[in-house]
Amino acid sequence: MAGNIDFGKVDVKRLGKDTPGIGAFENRKESMVAYLQRDALADQEQKSGTTWVWVYDRKVVLGYVTLAMYSIDKKDIQNNRDQVSERFPHSAIPALLIGQLATHIEHEGKGIGTSMVSWAVSVAADLSKKIGCRMVALHPHEDVVGWYRKLEFKIIRRERGQAIMYFDILRKNIAGS
Repeated sequence: MAGNIDFGKVDVKRLGKDTPGIGAFENRKESMVAYLQRDALADQEQKSGTTWVWVYDRKVVLGYVTLAMYSIDKKDIQNNRDQVSERFPHSAIPALLIGQLATHIEHEGKGIGTSMVSWAVSVAADLSKKIGCRMVALHPHEDVVGWYRKLEFKIIRRERGQAIMYFDILRKNIAGS
């Protein structure tokens, strides 16, 4: 499928055993393909993450995002000199984690990734009406840090462990959407 995506033909569905197009999903990183094809359903069964797929025309998986609950240590954000840390009253800031996010290699650069991130922010905003949820967070691969920065995510680099990027849902909109 070449050209632009008709988002009117895209269905966002929770990953299931019968989700069409999973076996044909391709990404530059084999680990992202392996996660979708081998591990995502097990994570759902264990309640450690839920994978949502963007299915085009009921047969092509354009991309997927896995969401889970998370929290960000307020100290990490204070070190980042973020104003949120000055106003937030607790030591941990509740967040929705984007555990995995990948776009089919043939459909990169068509707005799918931005659409999935925007959708995740919307999910976090909906959750915040029922439970504590202030941020969307993720642990980025180094090659996508710049892309997330364009979407106005901020980065926390830590001495130990992987970097964290976060977006304050009170900001409302993702840049580029």
